[in-house]
Amino acid sequence: MLHRHTLILSLGFGVGLLASACVSLVPNDSHCRHAQGDQTCAERYGDARPFCTAATCDASSEGTYGCVAERPSDDCYYPCGGDNDVTVDNGCRFADDGDGDGDEPTHNGDENGDPGDEEGDAPCLDAGDCADDSAPFCDLDTGVCVGCGSMSDADGACAGVDPALPVCHADVCVACTPDKTQACAETAPICDVATNACVGCNDHDQCSDSACNLATGSCFDPAAVFYVDGGNKECEAADGTQSKPFCTLAEAIDAVTVPSRILISTVDEIHYEAEVVIADKTIALFAANDGPAPVLEGPEDKVAVAVTSSGQLYMRGVDIVRTENGLGLEINDGHAWVQQSRIVKNERGGIRVDGGTLRLEHSFVGGDADDVNAIEVLDGEVSIIYTTIVAGGDDSHAFVCETSSESTIRNSIIVSLGDSAEVMCDAVEIIDSFNEADSAEKFDDNSDWFEDWRDDFHLVPGKYPAILETLAIWRTGDPQKDIDGDPRPTADGTQDFAGADLP
Repeated sequence: MLHRHTLILSLGFGVGLLASACVSLVPNDSHCRHAQGDQTCAERYGDARPFCTAATCDASSEGTYGCVAERPSDDCYYPCGGDNDVTVDNGCRFADDGDGDGDEPTHNGDENGDPGDEEGDAPCLDAGDCADDSAPFCDLDTGVCVGCGSMSDADGACAGVDPALPVCHADVCVACTPDKTQACAETAPICDVATNACVGCNDHDQCSDSACNLATGSCFDPAAVFYVDGGNKECEAADGTQSKPFCTLAEAIDAVTVPSRILISTVDEIHYEAEVVIADKTIALFAANDGPAPVLEGPEDKVAVAVTSSGQLYMRGVDIVRTENGLGLEINDGHAWVQQSRIVKNERGGIRVDGGTLRLEHSFVGGDADDVNAIEVLDGEVSIIYTTIVAGGDDSHAFVCETSSESTIRNSIIVSLGDSAEVMCDAVEIIDSFNEADSAEKFDDNSDWFEDWRDDFHLVPGKYPAILETLAIWRTGDPQKDIDGDPRPTADGTQDFAGADLP
């Protein structure tokens, strides 16, 4: 029997809540919080993500250097960087204001600046006479300042004043409603029904028949799609359309010139041989159908999927398995968002990051390879959430990093078969996760927590440690479905299963 150690620093607060604490954290100078705050976000993402926050405040900032689309609350807002929130340092926001705000006084009464009588004031002649924000329009029939709802063409009145707020809702001009989204486009294509504002997408399901470019908040063009089917018998006539799919993934990658989806069909007994390099392209690799995931397998001694040179990969529901003497996924100055995937039984390890960013959620990573690391971070920024990481035996580790990197692991399971520490990293923050090293529950090759500890980390009901059921804490912005599409709780602060699978 193989024995092992683990490391979970836990922090208890409230009743029934167990949260793991940081090991230690070396600041990443590229993160907006430690750099120039909003200025850093503006330089990286423009208007798509102009505000600076911390990963512990907003999960959607993980993988985007702390930059978000909406202004955070004061205790989570770092506009000037320097690791100071706005309550400590907001000087940069007023640096150009001089000795006053320059606004002219607003007069709602007569020409002398008196407040005006309730009766006898002159009727309005146009919108310029209406200074009350709640009644900015002039009804010429009555001479009374009114809200947009009192205008004969309510939406037209709003659009005439501000094209960015073309919809009248509850007597106020807003950007959108669920059935009126014409103002929502480009990097803000989604209508937030709570605020009636156009916002960027943060989930692929928000983009109908498309994918979300999570870095910019824009949706892919639905027409930019290629199909791959290894079972196609007429490969010479293939053009990547649904009726004439490519036979290999390499053909589809080569055909991409704009941000595109590649839909991969699952074919019985077929593993797609993949030595894929994504460089200076934005590609979404998705499963074409529900059911078993398509499987990519790298050639011997190679990397199955590499993301380099500012390439962007969005992978969902696609497995990378059994690369002989090779690596599953490598990010080298690229950017990858991986969801609901298995990267297992690759003999030289699951994932390596050497510059760039990785956002990993609801996935399985690892397997039974001895003396290799499931995830290794040499440089870059890594965010892992709701993921199950299982390392092999002997001198294997679940997560290893260098101090130049910055990593967060949250709501996850971290175990290994061997005696070595599961985590070898001084620059990782582990939150609300099961880390075997810090638990009385030990994992080895006789443990029956999972369906198969070699490559299938679905939890077996009644066999796993009970602590897994309530260790994770779902936060606003977290993914709402597990690796199989089963729904997570969606109330902020709700206790939840750690790891990728809801049994």
